[in-house]
Amino acid sequence: MGFLQSISQVVLGVNFLFLLLLGFSFVFLEPGTGPYVVAVLTLIPVVLSLVASVAVIYTGWEPF
Repeated sequence: MGFLQSISQVVLGVNFLFLLLLGFSFVFLEPGTGPYVVAVLTLIPVVLSLVASVAVIYTGWEPF
């Protein structure tokens, strides 16, 4: 396993932790408030990095 795939596994684990914490926080947030908007906007980079790390792990991409 290459260095990039190892890093992708760490990023994948951190993303799952962030998704777990965000899911837990949505229970206590009211729609339309500032913290709710911030939580929704936080989902965008978390999901994008989750998809990217899964793609790197699945394809086995090694740029170097």
